Amino acid sequence: MRQSILLVSLLVAAFAAQAQTMKPGLWEIRQQPKLDPARQAQMEQAQAQMAKMSPDQRKMMEDMMAKRGVSMDFSGGGVITVKMCVSEEQAKRNEPPVATRGNCTHEVKRDGSMIHTRFACTNPASEGTSDVTLKPGGEGFTARTHITHTRDGKTEAVDATSDASWLGTDCGALKPINAGK
Repeated sequence: MRQSILLVSLLVAAFAAQAQTMKPGLWEIRQQPKLDPARQAQMEQAQAQMAKMSPDQRKMMEDMMAKRGVSMDFSGGGVITVKMCVSEEQAKRNEPPVATRGNCTHEVKRDGSMIHTRFACTNPASEGTSDVTLKPGGEGFTARTHITHTRDGKTEAVDATSDASWLGTDCGALKPINAGK
């Protein structure tokens, strides 16, 4: 799950770094990660455990994740859905709606509606690329991302495809990350 949040964070950062039409409000990113076989098995095991929970236990877990702006599709396929709120100020600055951690550097090149990003982070150590295609009207994007990182002394790779949509101006109870900055 931590890898997925990191992946979404880097993806959104790549999108927002050069997006000229970012809109304030609620955004939803649906992500399909492809993990190495061991991590994929862990993800499937977690999904199976979640599916076996009582309705009350599952609701408690889903509510806990929703408070952090995250929901997962446990019906199969491993789709991770993250909802994030972008404040007016963040939209004006094209600031990504993610926590500012990771000590990352980005190389960003924009070619029309395509954004190509190379990134390297030191906390946790990771590097990768992301190709983002902006949808017309600034209300969404699709992306392909590749990340490599070291975990327990072994290099792992994560690939993901993503589809993001702007849902509207009302974020409900979800607050922008780093809203106090």
